[in-house]
Amino acid sequence: MSDIQLVSFVAASILIIVVPGVDFALVTRQTVRYGRRAGFVVLAGLFVAALVHATLATAGLSALLVSSPRLYTVLRIAGALYLVYLGGSILWATRPRRRAPAAQPVPVGAGGGGGAPGGPSAPPEHAPAVDEPHVARRSFVMGITSQLLNVKVVIFYVSFVPQFVKPGDGAAARTAVLAATFIGLAVLWWACYILLIDRLHAWLTRPAVLLVIERLTAVILIVLAVRIALSR
Repeated sequence: MSDIQLVSFVAASILIIVVPGVDFALVTRQTVRYGRRAGFVVLAGLFVAALVHATLATAGLSALLVSSPRLYTVLRIAGALYLVYLGGSILWATRPRRRAPAAQPVPVGAGGGGGAPGGPSAPPEHAPAVDEPHVARRSFVMGITSQLLNVKVVIFYVSFVPQFVKPGDGAAARTAVLAATFIGLAVLWWACYILLIDRLHAWLTRPAVLLVIERLTAVILIVLAVRIALSR
């Protein structure tokens, strides 16, 4: 691969990474709601899922998935349903309530435990202290599941990366290098983004602002789910 090709790949990768999507909605919501630790745990889930996708693509298995209409449809619908579940859980948690008992524990994580994800009535700055291990588990599950079931990620590794790899001996190794480069750029971007949100935490966790973020996240997830379900 020439230097020009590598620069072009990096530039295109950065544009793809910064475009808001499912990962943006989840990282933002969890970081604002539970702090930067939860955001980095979501990032860990995204990272592990990205490694799985990259490995499957390098081995040629992702191409087989895309070439099978039945398997592709199953993955697409499963991913859409999961996003609807997450978005619906958040919307349910932000529904208007007559009153909230002061001693009631703060719910943690979308769809986790015995309740929906934390609503705006619960002080967000206290959420991580209630059950940090559970928040971490839910954040990791959200990150890895949403990424593994995202057909757009599969298509990315099948159609985008091969454009920068010449066929022949060593193609698999070059594909792996490009995939690792993309993942590294993504991790760097999300780490900087999480730290930025953390700096704005005091303002973002104001009740009115937090309510907007919660509901906007839910709407984004549901809209993306519909788009994925209707895509071909």
